[in-house]
Amino acid sequence: MSETGEVIGATPFFSTGAAHALAVTGIGEDPEEALDGWIDGWLEPAEPDEPYSGAFPLRVSLLDFALVRSRITAFPTTRRVEIAALTHEAELYENETAYRTAPGDTYRLPLDSFASTAHAGIDDAGDFAEATALAGGRIAQARLLINPVSEVPYWWMQVSLRNATLHAFADRETLGKEPQAGNILWASFWLVGRMV
Repeated sequence: MSETGEVIGATPFFSTGAAHALAVTGIGEDPEEALDGWIDGWLEPAEPDEPYSGAFPLRVSLLDFALVRSRITAFPTTRRVEIAALTHEAELYENETAYRTAPGDTYRLPLDSFASTAHAGIDDAGDFAEATALAGGRIAQARLLINPVSEVPYWWMQVSLRNATLHAFADRETLGKEPQAGNILWASFWLVGRMV
């Protein structure tokens, strides 16, 4: 909202109802938006006193960054974070064999893998890397939902990764076909979340 009360921006989000433990190892502000920012951390740390024991590192853009940034003062610290993975690009495969043998020169991560662009050097990070990632995993569940405002259908998919479940969202155009439980999803995502 602007000083005059006008909406000047919005960030899409879907509350999944599933919060993850995140061992927060860093925090930063978006250089272009004063109230926006992100946290870095390791998802679902296996040992409470070892933050790097998590499933994988990631960067999450926080919806509530302006409200919570003053509460994160020491690192590492474990917080509960609800995360939505908003799909940029995607490929669906019928099964693991189709995923492994698919033709083409597109790099596909090993199945059940996750690579944060901020941590894997996938993008030229420079001073700022967005909260994006690549992942390849098995769809455990897929539900078609309707946006109550725009009335546009979209898919909510629970994607099984190594030691974690990713809640991914995509429109029909991005997916190209209807996802089914057991399909393999390879996709790039924007990761957005909120602390709970």
